[in-house]
Amino acid sequence: MEKREEKRAFGVYEVFVQKTALDHHRHVGSVVAPSPDVALITARENFLRRDPAVNLWVVPRDAIYAAPREGDFFARELDRRYREVSGYSENGRLWKMFKEENPDFEEMIRYFEAKEAERRRSLLISEGEQESRGSRRS
Repeated sequence: MEKREEKRAFGVYEVFVQKTALDHHRHVGSVVAPSPDVALITARENFLRRDPAVNLWVVPRDAIYAAPREGDFFARELDRRYREVSGYSENGRLWKMFKEENPDFEEMIRYFEAKEAERRRSLLISEGEQESRGSRRS
């Protein structure tokens, strides 16, 4: 008799559980299994033994593509200050100024140019401080 040797490659599966129909799926852990079906059974036994759930996902770890941890992947590429909440108070103040003073277009342009110049000066000052700190450390 020939001994048939089958090697099954075991893979790591990430497990996600949805507790109620209104909840999002949450990552709860990992299981090692030879197939997705076995991974589902193992995940159910390990992670749903005591807590009820309405859905269970197992995803091969190799199928998950994550953002790089190093570098400036999460840095802002464009100036998106208009999306920040801090701008709303400025808009309210400008609207009030507009209603009270009724400035002409030239006054508004001068105001915004002054604000932009002030912002650039503060950026240059903060960059200069960072460079001087860096040169002190060297």
